[in-house]
Order: sequence, then C-alpha cells, then structure tokens
Amino acid sequence: MKYRIIETEDYYSLAVLFKESGLEVNPEDVKPESIIKMWRCENSQSGELLGGAIVQLLNGIYILKDFAITEKYRNCGIGKELLFHVEEEVAKYGAGEMWLVGKTPEYYKKFGWEKVAFEDAPKFSKCFVCRQYNKTCFPSIMKKEID
Repeated sequence: MKYRIIETEDYYSLAVLFKESGLEVNPEDVKPESIIKMWRCENSQSGELLGGAIVQLLNGIYILKDFAITEKYRNCGIGKELLFHVEEEVAKYGAGEMWLVGKTPEYYKKFGWEKVAFEDAPKFSKCFVCRQYNKTCFPSIMKKEID
C-alpha cells in the first residue's frame, strides 16, 4: 500500500482517530490555539486516514500533543515514518528538543526518545493535576533532542 503524509487543517478527523486510539481527546472540543501543525497519513489512492500527529507550542516548548496510527495499520512502519517526518518538520522551526506525554513509552524509546521524571519536566501536561494520575493512568513524560 502506498501512503502519503500531508499537512491538514482537519482537526476533527484527527481528534476522532486519537479518541478511537485511546487518547484523551474530545472531537467536539475547539481546536487549541497552541497547535502549530497537524499531519495526516493517508492511503495515496483511497484517502483513507491511516494515522495522524499534532504539534503544539506552549511557552516555547514544542510538544507532540497527539500521535496515533489506526489499529489495523500498526506495526508496518507507518508510525515510524510519520514520527520522523514530524521531528524533521519541527526541527525547521529551530526547536532543539520536543516533548510528549506517552502511554506507550517503549514505542518512543525505539526512536531515541528518553523518559524524564515529572519533577524535571516542564509543566505542560494536564497529567500533573489529573485524579487518575498514577492510579489508573501511568503516562511518561518524554523528550527528544532534535536538530
């Protein structure tokens, strides 16, 4: 299957994908103003959505806000290619690093992301104030140096 990664302004479609992938996203919410870029990975012929990524800029911190691949297309290299594409694009902004909150840290570790203790990370995540934090939800703050 051939696919392409393109920029998009369609927040709703990506939000639906993220919610279906288990991320805490409400497709009915207004697109956050802090979002600087969004990408969709789609089947080149059918246009079917295969994956997506959103980057936001908060207080000078570049954050991979949301990232997901449709379940039936996982483990075939699409996520890796999308992640590298996002990192390359964010590097063009002059960012020296990117941050994320990940529920699957082992996935990101394969691509050079490192776990950072919550107390050592910038306070960009709602996890710090969530009642589920470290009770039923165990996310990791991660960082990657990019250039």
